[in-house]
Amino acid sequence: MQFGFTLPDVLDGGKLCWFAQMAEDYGFESVWTGDHIVLPVSVDKQYPYTEDGSFPGQDSASFLEAVTLLSFIGSCTSNIRIGSTVIILPYRNPILQAKMFASLDVLTKGRVICGVGVGWLEKEFDLLGVPFKERGAMSDECLEVMKSIWSDEHPEYHGKFFEFKDIQSLPKPIQQPHIPIWVGGHSRRAIRRAVRYGDAWHPSRQSPEYVNSQLSYLRRESRSIGRDPDDIIISLKRTIHFTDIDIDESSKIPSNAAVIGTTEDIIKDVRYCNTLGIQQLTYDFRVNEVVDCVKIMEHFARNVMSVTEA
Repeated sequence: MQFGFTLPDVLDGGKLCWFAQMAEDYGFESVWTGDHIVLPVSVDKQYPYTEDGSFPGQDSASFLEAVTLLSFIGSCTSNIRIGSTVIILPYRNPILQAKMFASLDVLTKGRVICGVGVGWLEKEFDLLGVPFKERGAMSDECLEVMKSIWSDEHPEYHGKFFEFKDIQSLPKPIQQPHIPIWVGGHSRRAIRRAVRYGDAWHPSRQSPEYVNSQLSYLRRESRSIGRDPDDIIISLKRTIHFTDIDIDESSKIPSNAAVIGTTEDIIKDVRYCNTLGIQQLTYDFRVNEVVDCVKIMEHFARNVMSVTEA
């Protein structure tokens, strides 16, 4: 089992570097960041991970640009992997996005994970001039373009949304044949996208039971295109909170999108996920202060990771 943590939602570069360096020192596999470009003042109830569709913390959330932040974190760490959970594919031209990730992979000596998603916030699409209703098909083309840019000597593509030929893009990523692609989303279309394009299926805010209920579908889809389902990493992202350490919750993230309990409860959950075939767990926090996030991460490393890896 591998473990990663999402970078705290703060704007202090020193604190973010300290968090990432502590994650590296504790032996975690990865650190991650999400992706929003702009947020409308009012958000329609579209958020897919709460019962009423409300977006937790929408009034106060600050989002550093994802690749910029990962570049910064890559410069102050040495070994830990850095990933997007998830970059919204239609928000950026895929040729440019491929170049950004390839550059980051070169500069970090092959530590990048490109987590991708199709997005959910319609007003953000409208503000960026991107067709919301075509985001799925556009995302698929983005992935095809990016993989070609990363792998082919002379990339060429002819699709509905993107078309080019007679180009080259250097440098190529360190990781070949391409940077690992982790496909977010919990729908069956997301699963099909992971099977067709991805190296991992990376749903968020779901229960282990839900993930397990979809694995037979993932395996069938994999075999239908001649792919070994064991080649696809199963990853689950949720919020974590320990009830037996002295840290007060401050987040509005709903409890049904989190694993909340004593240290022993968390150990049992990790072991349960492992028995289901979930190979990687990514966590974010129900607290806002970086020092509290590091305290939780340290407690996990000393009391959960050390036990479950024994």
